Amino acid sequence: MNHSKKPLFKPAMDFNGRPLAVCLEKIAEQKQLLNRVQNSLPADIAEHAVHCVLSNTRLLVYTDSAVWASQIRFFNQLILNDMRAGGHQNILSVQVKIILSATHGSRKRIVRLPSAETVAGIFGQIDDESGDALDLALAKLGRTLRKRLALKAG
Repeated sequence: MNHSKKPLFKPAMDFNGRPLAVCLEKIAEQKQLLNRVQNSLPADIAEHAVHCVLSNTRLLVYTDSAVWASQIRFFNQLILNDMRAGGHQNILSVQVKIILSATHGSRKRIVRLPSAETVAGIFGQIDDESGDALDLALAKLGRTLRKRLALKAG
């Protein structure tokens, strides 16, 4: 049985390089926008503006952390005015976004247990006779830490 199907994808040679040229033009435009944004910002903040994309009438500026995003947002109007002065009258707003690095979300958290002396010190602070909520919470914490230390040692 012959099932001749039309291929879903064109071979790369059928494109004659045009899609690649379009991508390279977009990249060049984004680099130019980024350069203009970085020139509108103070030098210490500008190095944290890592990428720019024009989306309809909105300029998206990407940065590497929330701290720098808030600093860049402070200069939104200055960036917008500089873009308009540079011939980008169609940009109506600037939005700052955060790019999280691949290692940022995949970092493994390490449990740091206190020393046995610190755990013993917690039990030294507890008044067994009082029904105080803080004493009960400290006792529970002390028991949990003692178990974790025993598991780690054993």
